[in-house]
Amino acid sequence: MTRRLWTKGELKQALKLYCITPFGKIHARNPSIIQLALQIDRTVNAVALKLVNFASLDQTIEQKGMGHVGDLDKQVWREFFDELKNPALDLAEQNNGFAEQPDSEFMLEEIHGYDVDVMSTRRINQQFFRKLVLASYNSKCALSGITAPELLVAGHIVPWSRNPSLRTDPRNGICLNSLFDKAFDRGLITFDEQLKLVFSSKLPCETVGKMKGMASEHLILPSRFRPNAEHFEYHRESVFQS
Repeated sequence: MTRRLWTKGELKQALKLYCITPFGKIHARNPSIIQLALQIDRTVNAVALKLVNFASLDQTIEQKGMGHVGDLDKQVWREFFDELKNPALDLAEQNNGFAEQPDSEFMLEEIHGYDVDVMSTRRINQQFFRKLVLASYNSKCALSGITAPELLVAGHIVPWSRNPSLRTDPRNGICLNSLFDKAFDRGLITFDEQLKLVFSSKLPCETVGKMKGMASEHLILPSRFRPNAEHFEYHRESVFQS
């Protein structure tokens, strides 16, 4: 039987799913993997294996896939993350030869971050960024360990308004609960070069004491797409209120 090669469009959908699926859920029983397998007419094991193999291209993680990746895999990986940096390019319009299902858990209609004027200004493409960041942090606050999704925020280290090319960059994402996210966003907390939590002198001592009681001393790193150290440096220098 002739082996059917993966198409560029299929690989792109598999990569999208890789980005928003925690490592512990990359297996043949995952409903999203089953759904994608049905859509592109491949076996569930083949799709699961492709997601695992994408890990061998991910330089932000310690775990590695089996390494069975071809030149097209590498090309799709490079192009996908290059496109994430381009706020003017909408990946949703690129179906790559087969139909996407917008209601799917993993088929995201928008990828890039940009502002659009409707009744008021709202952010587009945040759903994909949120799923990507929460998957990387295993749906846990990187300081408190809280897992309730209603309390978790996929925030930006370099703020949304400062650099459009980083709006959906996974290495610019950080998962915090609502309290710590607001404090980080307003420059009331930051992280030093060792990723130790630092509090602003503008916070009352009592507040600092209570927040310390709720938080880890250091940032709990994600399983992949680990934050870029330069982004934290920018936050310390340009956002943090020392």
